[in-house]
Amino acid sequence: MDYSNLLFACSAALFAGGLNSIAGGGTFITLPALLSAGMSPVMANTTSASVMFPGYLGSVLGFRDVLSSVSGKYLFILIVLSILFSSVGATLLISSTDKFFMQVIPFLILIATLLFAINVVNQNNIPKSQKPFLSKVLLGFVSSYGGYFNGGLGIALLSALSFEKKYSLRELSAIKSLLSFVITVVSVMVFISNQFVVWSYALYMIIFSVIGGYIGARLTQLVNENFIQYFVILVGLSLSVGLFYLEYLI
Repeated sequence: MDYSNLLFACSAALFAGGLNSIAGGGTFITLPALLSAGMSPVMANTTSASVMFPGYLGSVLGFRDVLSSVSGKYLFILIVLSILFSSVGATLLISSTDKFFMQVIPFLILIATLLFAINVVNQNNIPKSQKPFLSKVLLGFVSSYGGYFNGGLGIALLSALSFEKKYSLRELSAIKSLLSFVITVVSVMVFISNQFVVWSYALYMIIFSVIGGYIGARLTQLVNENFIQYFVILVGLSLSVGLFYLEYLI
């Protein structure tokens, strides 16, 4: 292992943890860092997801009071759907070749970035309609997406959940955090059981991502959130365009 690559990856994890606390989009930082360290594309993605999941637990703990006001039966149904479909997505990922993953990843990053941008524009105006069946169908799709690629998962979940007129934006955010944690844990368990995590990087990066998350939480009141959000959009678009160029234009 090249220690300069490890230092770079840990720095990326520190920054990504902070981004996730303030605005989201940490995967856009850790994934390219692991790729630049020479890790294979699929292994870089599975390792990146493993690095990010402790941050989701922190969000769930922060929302525990809000979650207590949500129907237990409703949460149970959502959790079961998330577990089933995220395991499918994670299994598809470890069955994918690096070539296929690199061909599809620019589209996934672009989708995640566009969802993030839409959320920034309509942060407090999530459209609500009484379409519970559509919400469940979209949740299944998003859970599979989250198992396959973790980037932009929270925003995609929020979009799916908003089709059911049941809860407030704050409650939806809490449910989103819980499902993000469930989906990531399930996918990481699939990755670990199939030896698809590079622990020589992941163990160090987890520590730095937690530190970054703590610093980000402390800086939330000091940093201009709009600036951070636009930075995430810029990184996402740049990354997707760069990968499109590498895969389809060279």
